[in-house]
Order: sequence, then C-alpha cells, then structure tokens
Amino acid sequence: MYTDWKPEKDPESGKMVSSKPMYSISSHGGPIHTIARSPFYNHILLSCGGWELIIWKEGEPEVLQCTRSPIKLTSACWSPTRPGVFFVGRGDGNVDIWDLMDRSHEPSLSQNISSAAISSIVPRKISNKQLLLAVGDRAGTLHILEVPWSLRQPTANEQNNMGAYFERETSRIAYFKDRETNRHSTGAGKAPEIPGTFETDQEEEERLKKSYNNYLQMEHDFLVKLGMRRDDEPLSIIT
Repeated sequence: MYTDWKPEKDPESGKMVSSKPMYSISSHGGPIHTIARSPFYNHILLSCGGWELIIWKEGEPEVLQCTRSPIKLTSACWSPTRPGVFFVGRGDGNVDIWDLMDRSHEPSLSQNISSAAISSIVPRKISNKQLLLAVGDRAGTLHILEVPWSLRQPTANEQNNMGAYFERETSRIAYFKDRETNRHSTGAGKAPEIPGTFETDQEEEERLKKSYNNYLQMEHDFLVKLGMRRDDEPLSIIT
C-alpha cells in the first residue's frame, strides 16, 4: 500500500486528515518482513516477504524486479557501501548476497549461518577496509560476519551504472504497459488477422537466427556499458 501520510484539510469538515492510499498491490505471498530504502537512490525500495524479493520505484505501482525463492524469505537490507548489493535472510538459516552488477536472476553468494530462520540483518561499516554484518536468528543467537572485499568495494562507476539499470527497467515496464494499452484500444471489436502467406522452414530458421543474434548484440552492448565486457570481445553469432 502506497500513501502520503501528510495531513490535508478536508474541504467538507475542515479537519486535518491523512490522505487515502494512492494504490495497493498484493505482490508478496506472505507477511512482509522488510521494506528498505536504498542508501544510494532515494526512490528505490527493497521489500521482502513470503517467497518474494521485490525491487520497487517509489510512486510506481509496477515492480522493477521480482524474484521468487523456494524458501521463505525473512529479512533483507541494502549494502551501505555498494549500490548494487543487498543481503537477504531465509527461513532455512541461509543468508543470500545479491550483486546486481554480477547477475540479476540469482544471488552471487549464499552462506549457511544457522539452523534457525534468520530474523534480522544489519550491516555496519567499520572502516574503508572492513564491513561487518550482524545476523540474528529466531533461536536468539547473534552472528557477526565479515563481508569479503569483492562485495564491499564498489566497482568503477557502479552508482551511475546501477542508476541507469533502474531507469532502463522503468522505461521497459512503461513501454510494455503502453503497448498493452494500445493493443486493447486498437484491437477491440476486430477479428484476428490471418496472414496471407506462411513461412517456409528456411525462412523461419533465418528469422530465428536473426532474432537470436540481435539478442546477443543487445546483451553485449549492455555488458560493455556496465564495464563487465570488453567491446572487442567476439560474439557467438549464428551464421
């Protein structure tokens, strides 16, 4: 549920009242344990609950990223030193470390901490050379972990690259939303069009090759922009 709790004057009663929720979305399959704002991007939020881990943009009802886990997720927090890293506690006692600069579909590292479910995670930057993670479980035990250098030290231009990543996801969602709206508005009441000609097997194969090669090129360009691949690195183009 998203709302602004700033009191406003009711035109009928003249009293100061809180505004009604702007929108409400049910995206989690269980109770939400964490809603955390990114320390680097004021408009980016991370929520954790049920089996879902979701990244939001404040004020937007559509999610930027939703990942489902086979294990219930119980806590989460952002890294205070790296814009693309966050930590997630699970019901089986594991802690997942996500690095969006490395991969966005799965955690970069998973570490078993306890036999009990993780109840809270709090990061603490001790110095430029040390980042600690306080992890509590439901058995009442506190575990102190040290985050490795590769997951605490930001990569070159990481904040700008991650900011661009969130903006691209926002644009992508807006594009598909507009396309769906236009499809419903232009296709209402019309019978589906039947193509006059059909592809041969060879034409279909060429079309699929071209589509796959275009995907490889887009992926290559994206990784080059993030500094994760050299521009001269060859592609596995299908000929």
